[in-house]
Amino acid sequence: MTFSSRHAEVLLAITLIAIPLHATETLTLREVVHLAIKNNNTYKTAVEAVRESRSKVLESWGMLWPALSTDVSYTRQGADSGYSSNIDALYDVKFINGQITVNPGVFYNTLQASRNAHIIAENNVRKVKNETVVRAIQSYYRLLLAREGAAMREESIKALEENLKTVTIGYNRGLFSRLDYLRAQVALANEKTQHINAANDAISAMADLNIQIGNDIDVHLELDPGAMKVTPGDLSAIPTDPEGERKLLIPLIGEALKNRPEIIQIKKTKEMKDDIAAAAEALYLWPSLFVSGSYGASKAISPSSQSIPPDPVSNPVGYQFYQMMLSLKENFAPPGWNKSWNITVGASYRWGALAPLDTSHAKGSQYRSAAKQAEFQMDDFIKGVKLEIQRGYLKLKAAKTSLDCQKGNVKAAEEALRVAVTQFRSGIIDNTKLIEANVQLITARTLYVQSLHDYQVSRAELNRAIGIEYFPVR
Repeated sequence: MTFSSRHAEVLLAITLIAIPLHATETLTLREVVHLAIKNNNTYKTAVEAVRESRSKVLESWGMLWPALSTDVSYTRQGADSGYSSNIDALYDVKFINGQITVNPGVFYNTLQASRNAHIIAENNVRKVKNETVVRAIQSYYRLLLAREGAAMREESIKALEENLKTVTIGYNRGLFSRLDYLRAQVALANEKTQHINAANDAISAMADLNIQIGNDIDVHLELDPGAMKVTPGDLSAIPTDPEGERKLLIPLIGEALKNRPEIIQIKKTKEMKDDIAAAAEALYLWPSLFVSGSYGASKAISPSSQSIPPDPVSNPVGYQFYQMMLSLKENFAPPGWNKSWNITVGASYRWGALAPLDTSHAKGSQYRSAAKQAEFQMDDFIKGVKLEIQRGYLKLKAAKTSLDCQKGNVKAAEEALRVAVTQFRSGIIDNTKLIEANVQLITARTLYVQSLHDYQVSRAELNRAIGIEYFPVR
């Protein structure tokens, strides 16, 4: 139900007196939701966590990328005899050095674990977004509710002031008793206190919504009063018979089990723990494969002084040995730069990891246990989801029932107050009945507006419970 523009004008005047305001355009509910998501630091943190997890996936793929380097070295040496005595220094340049060592089991399971962690991070974004949407909707309707309440209290004050004026005149003329006069005073004073509380609630609700959307707390917000409206089609879509409720709740639970980000997170957490355990166990289940190679050039520097060769006539054996060593020197230390390359392919098996005391066994057992814990967590969460959806639906149904009841009740209370005013002025009823009629009208209006609030908020809470926007945001 939407009250007259006069109510909104009265409430606006109250708020203008209470805090410094700034003229703004009317904010729709969708705009508030958008701003709340945009300015939520928890949501921004979750988005950054997705980027971080994406980098961890790339880091896992990096296990297949070889370590590449270029090495340049100069070696100075000396020896009295032997092969080393023929070389004073050695220049060595490795243009490309490459090496890669990978355990297939470790690589595969580490990659899978990082992918699951990325999915968990993505669904955390969805989870935070859903929670932000619900909080924004709650704050939006809380402000609308608080302003409607303040406007109703303002109207009640005017009615009670008029009543006190009438009673005062009648009391002075002897038409009303002192008791009637005191009751009118007390009723007005009580209503003024209620009005102050309602106005403070409106200020607090606006501050809360401002914080949600990233504003200062004293920025005035004009909301769309049409957001409180409920169409007959919305209400008729909610079944009240047991069979209709069952047909609605079963698909809602099915959608929740398929779409709830928390369920996906728990599922992927279990898979991630299993992957990490498998990666640890792969150290003794799989050999590590390695490939290494290099391409470069080297240059040997021979001593500048050369020994005198033996006489071939007097020492033929020594001369032949001298020639042989000279040939070996030219082969092992040829002049100039000499290019070379090599490639090594092999595998190694860490058999020591077979021992139960190796850390890989303990790590594997830890993560297998963590995966089992995730299974229990999933079972409990699924039960909680079913209960959450049922409670959310019951809350929505209660709000619908209250709307149906209070809509006619407000009209009846308005008519009752009109009749009470007429009868009071005619002297048919006393002041007490008039005050009671006013209180009943305020109560009926409050319950109706509260029902509107509960209806819209319960729709948002059900959306969160289901995991998708089943009930569209207006």
